[in-house]
Amino acid sequence: MDQKVKNAKILFKVLVLFTAMFFVMSFAYGAMTGTTGEIFPKFLEILRTPAQCTHDLFELSVAGTFFSMGMCCLLMLVYIVACGGINSVNSGTVAAFFLTVGFSSWGMNVLNMLPLMLGMQVYALIKKKTPASMMNLGIFATAIAPIMSEVMLRWPGAYTNINEEGKAVAQLASTAPFPSVQISGIILAFVIAILFCLFYPPMCAKAPNFHFGCDLFNAGPPAGFLCLMTIGFLMKVPNAGAVAFNTGATVSNGPAVVPFADRAINPDFLYKFVLISYIAVFVICFILGLMIDKDSLKNYGKLIKDSGHGSDFVEKYGIGATMINFAVYGVFIVAFYSIMKFAFGAAWAGGVTGVVWCAFTWVAAGAHPGNVLPIGIGYVLISLVSTKLFPALHIGADAGRLGMNSVAILIAFSYATGMAPISGKYGFIWGVVAGMMHFAIVTLIPLQYDFFNFYNGGFTAGVVAFVLIPFIEHYWPAKADAK
Repeated sequence: MDQKVKNAKILFKVLVLFTAMFFVMSFAYGAMTGTTGEIFPKFLEILRTPAQCTHDLFELSVAGTFFSMGMCCLLMLVYIVACGGINSVNSGTVAAFFLTVGFSSWGMNVLNMLPLMLGMQVYALIKKKTPASMMNLGIFATAIAPIMSEVMLRWPGAYTNINEEGKAVAQLASTAPFPSVQISGIILAFVIAILFCLFYPPMCAKAPNFHFGCDLFNAGPPAGFLCLMTIGFLMKVPNAGAVAFNTGATVSNGPAVVPFADRAINPDFLYKFVLISYIAVFVICFILGLMIDKDSLKNYGKLIKDSGHGSDFVEKYGIGATMINFAVYGVFIVAFYSIMKFAFGAAWAGGVTGVVWCAFTWVAAGAHPGNVLPIGIGYVLISLVSTKLFPALHIGADAGRLGMNSVAILIAFSYATGMAPISGKYGFIWGVVAGMMHFAIVTLIPLQYDFFNFYNGGFTAGVVAFVLIPFIEHYWPAKADAK
């Protein structure tokens, strides 16, 4: 059997393992908290819930959200099989899978994913490409899944209200689950999805020219620009859209976090439950890595020194070393968020539970503890400037200061990991600088498209690379050439 095919089959089985994990977590959590009976009803509510960033679905139901995450995983597996792509699974598939899993804890669901995944296959049909060749991009296309929910559930009628002066004003009517989808909305969703998917592949192909290959979230900038255009035509031109979440939702420290307040969550119990579950799977990955390749540890020693720039770990170091990175990098990410919890008082909310997988995205294609650590240090340093130094110097206002205890910032960091090639290629210090720059602008950009783009952090990483890389290579050409 061809080695690539063999690796593809192993990676597919690993994705099956993670899919099973979420279903087990759903029923285990339900059994421990007496909420098993609510799993399916809450899952249906999730499907009918508007999906703008970021709805913490764990506030609606923890067990139901784990089940929804499992269903998103299952849909992706079915999609891979339907595309005839089991033998084509690669590091890009792994990236698309885990990125989507992360979003499924705060907005992504099988209903708003499907139109975009099918839309990409329409593109494949038009361009006479094989379904398998477009399956990865079909999953990445779910970046604008919140728009799919929006048009299926409530566009355009739910926006326009009449104020006390008798004038029409644009306002989001509710963040609660809607009774059902609209037939007209389903049709519109598929039209938008197909149009999006006609533009998306050529833009993704050219995206490295924008960020110089230093944003692992290569699909982020195209998604951001296309989302901006879509929201402009869909909501701004007809004056149907307003500022996101203006109906009483909690907006604090950046992107809105919408609490459903259906049931109080015990953060400490959730943290321990997630920690044990995630670490258990990482241990399995480590053992599998050792079993697959006797040289996996030696090869991992080489992998950990890789810059991450244009890297495919499976091809360069083998599936065994890549599985070791699944384990080591996974523990590293969980440890980072745990340190933020205990050192800065960050709440281990549903968003953080899911966003671990967004940070995990490029585990097979560029990210490892060595090149992500500088990004994390940059985040911590600039947060201390915001929360400690500036208050001491009486700069700015205390209300709304961003720190590592902010859920918005913890979510944003997961996408900042996409800049790992910057620290890997240009050095530790530039990785720190990149992290600081990402922190500074990541909460500004989603305002441009009303939080309808899940790939906001990846878009931001592209902007940072666009600004920083030319600066480095202009003033330190010898250093750039040496790398």
